[in-house]
Amino acid sequence: MLRDRMGVTETILARHELYRKAFRYSAFANLVMAACLLAAVAFAWKGWTARPEPRYFATREDGGIIPLVAISNPFLNPGQVTNFAVEAVTHSISTDFANWRDDMSEASEYFQRPEGWQSFLAAMQSSGMLDFIRNNRVVSSAVANGAVIIEDGIDARGRYSWTVQVPLTVTYESASQRTSQSLLAEVVVARLPTWESPAAVGITRVTIR
Repeated sequence: MLRDRMGVTETILARHELYRKAFRYSAFANLVMAACLLAAVAFAWKGWTARPEPRYFATREDGGIIPLVAISNPFLNPGQVTNFAVEAVTHSISTDFANWRDDMSEASEYFQRPEGWQSFLAAMQSSGMLDFIRNNRVVSSAVANGAVIIEDGIDARGRYSWTVQVPLTVTYESASQRTSQSLLAEVVVARLPTWESPAAVGITRVTIR
């Protein structure tokens, strides 16, 4: 009888020890799971708070990226601005009596629309160049004799702009004669949004004298 009681007692003690070990293992597992959960929350919070600011950009039709630069920023250096002014003026004035409409339409890409383009058309009319080319059936070609920036800075609209003077020699040639004329073109080149103009600039005002 005593032996049976001892056996029952040992069984109870063994079961108690088993439960105690299971409890310890369970508590340890719970601690590990809690630590993993806290680490996951910490990493998630760090990833959320440290994520970079979104960056926006425009793309051309061919997929190329167009940088978005504020129009108050010059973006171009003085040499690029004078080169643009020379190319725009000489290309726009070089035309002929038969193709002047197509040539001027092609040249319109150098100008801000409608402000700059209307200014150029008015300058061509007031100088008499367009009428002379059409009425005398001549071919005109313009050559720049340098270019100089006489003023630059942010204009009233918040755009960075440059006033550029371009001395020109314009030659008119017909079937029977050839004449030359010295002119001075003064253009205002202003920053345009890069998504609007691939060159990031456009001519907003033109005078020819």
